[in-house]
Amino acid sequence: VRGPSNRVVAAVSVSGPIERLTRHPGRMHAQAVIDAAARLSEALRRTG
Repeated sequence: VRGPSNRVVAAVSVSGPIERLTRHPGRMHAQAVIDAAARLSEALRRTG
């Protein structure tokens, strides 16, 4: 997540038990995490 000055200010992650996320959670959840970080970055740019 990047703030108004394009500096990294936060990170988004997913965690949970392997039984729910599988051994390779990036395959299933990577795009959702990337999209969430982009939305947060955009919101920070608007308010900054």
